[in-house]
Amino acid sequence: MTDKLEERKTGLREYVRECLKLDNPELVSLNGDASFRRYFKIPSTPFIAVDSPPDTQKNKEFVSIDKALYASGVRVPSIHFMDLEKGYFIIEDLGNVTFADVSVKNTKQWYKKAIDVLSDILPVKRDDEVQFDEQFIRFELSLFETWMLNKGLNVTLDALEKSVLEEAYDELVKVCLSQQQCSMHRDYHSRNLMVRDNELYVIDFQDMVRGPITYDLASLLYDCYVDLAPGLIDSLSAYAYNLFTDKGIIKNVPYEVFVQNMRLTSLQRHIKVLGIFVRLSVRDGKDGYLKDLPRVINYVLKECDISPKFSKLKALIQKYVVGKY
Repeated sequence: MTDKLEERKTGLREYVRECLKLDNPELVSLNGDASFRRYFKIPSTPFIAVDSPPDTQKNKEFVSIDKALYASGVRVPSIHFMDLEKGYFIIEDLGNVTFADVSVKNTKQWYKKAIDVLSDILPVKRDDEVQFDEQFIRFELSLFETWMLNKGLNVTLDALEKSVLEEAYDELVKVCLSQQQCSMHRDYHSRNLMVRDNELYVIDFQDMVRGPITYDLASLLYDCYVDLAPGLIDSLSAYAYNLFTDKGIIKNVPYEVFVQNMRLTSLQRHIKVLGIFVRLSVRDGKDGYLKDLPRVINYVLKECDISPKFSKLKALIQKYVVGKY
């Protein structure tokens, strides 16, 4: 594996040399991506080199979505050079300041800016967009049992416990599919927004699909890496609802329904994340995400309290998961 990575890095360095006419370009590794995509700073240039293996990464989608978001007024990194066959890109360097860095101060102001950007993402339409349909939703939910329970905790559910999961999943599928369907970043949170010149730029959007209108807002306000005060979440939820309504994005949905949909959509996302964070550790050797599991588990427990339909799911989580991470 290491030899393959070094081989690809050598190929990327040669690509940078040819495109930028540099004699001996240096590539400085950047960390933080949960995928097999790798980013490298190119010192003394305004560019980032990207190694995005075409056999595992959505390179065509990345290019298509980058163009669609830009056309909608969303700030995204410019693509200066690309080789889709090899999976090499040279893109704009947005700097080192993330939304997570700046939102510690003037938190409400920055989150409103993020919601403003989201209001430009939701209406985006593409010919090649993927639907966040029932099969997609159920696959995501299945990651919890496969990776957290089976492979992470060595737990095998009996038939009755499996039916508890299925009943809860049936409800979450209904919630997601009953909502207005919009463009959905699918990972819209504090680590996927960059700040430059006091403006927000969106990154890591190659998994964008068409799905429930509340999904990205839930991802932002119930961030797997950040705790926001309940009062602030309430205020920002109202701000988002009013903004989306004023822009004509929301139609004929009462505020109370919008908020409940967001919380239950958040439950779907967090159940998926429980599986993904353990998969990143067990399969990929990326253990850093495990430290955020207690926060996600706490979200799940609170979100199960929204409706009695999820009381059995909560009991199952308490039985097998609470206290294990």
